[in-house]
Amino acid sequence: MDYIKDLENLLKTDVLVEVNENIKELETNLEKKKNSKELKDELKYMKEVKKYFDDVLLDIENETITQEQASDILEGLEDMRTDNQEI
Repeated sequence: MDYIKDLENLLKTDVLVEVNENIKELETNLEKKKNSKELKDELKYMKEVKKYFDDVLLDIENETITQEQASDILEGLEDMRTDNQEI
């Protein structure tokens, strides 16, 4: 199994799409509630998440990520998805 290709596909077609949508939504909400510390913190966190996954894609492009690292990231994403479905 090619975990790197699976990870790249998942990031490009699902994870980063959702992260970018969340960032836009948070920015829109923040315009309405400019002094919301909670929204600012959440936006900052989501931008950090986006940067992390952008860096992972860069590692894939530069071929500096291993199958094991890709597998670990995929596992983490699956755990996050499972946690979100339980809510």
